[in-house]
Amino acid sequence: MALAAQSERAPSRAINLKFLIAGGVIALAVAYLVMMGLQGTTVYFLTVSELEAKGPAAQNQLYRVSGNLVPGSLVRDSGGLTIHFSIADATAPSQPLDVVYRGGQVPDIMGDNIEIVAEGKLDAQGTFAANNVLAKCPSRLENAAPDEHDYSASS
Repeated sequence: MALAAQSERAPSRAINLKFLIAGGVIALAVAYLVMMGLQGTTVYFLTVSELEAKGPAAQNQLYRVSGNLVPGSLVRDSGGLTIHFSIADATAPSQPLDVVYRGGQVPDIMGDNIEIVAEGKLDAQGTFAANNVLAKCPSRLENAAPDEHDYSASS
C-alpha cells in the first residue's frame, strides 16, 4: 500500500514541475517583450543648452527638447504643413535651436515666449527635425501672489 501511494505522488510532482517550468518561461518571455517595448519609447528630456553641449554626439538620437519660442521665429510654409521656429532656454543663455516640424498642426497657444517641447532628432546641419510638438499652457494662477485676488464679483 505504501508503494502505491508513492507511485501516485511521482506523476503529480512531475506535472507540478512542468507547470513551474512553463510559468517561468512565460514570465521570461513577458519580461523580454516589456523591455524591448520600453527601449523604443525611451526618450531623453533636455534643455536647448544641454542638447547644444552634447555636440555632434547628439545627432540622429531621439530627444525631447524644451525651450521658449523665440519671438517672431514662427514661420509656416505656403502649404501650411511645414513649420519652422526657434526655441531657446529661458534662464540659461544658449544659441537658439532651429526646429522644423512637418506634422501640420501645432498647438493653438503656440506663441512668443511660450514654453515648447519638441520631440525628434538633431540633423547634421544642426536643425532639430521634430515629429511631435507640445506647448505648455500658461496658467494665470501660476504666478499670482496670495494677496492678488479679485474679490469684485463676490457679494
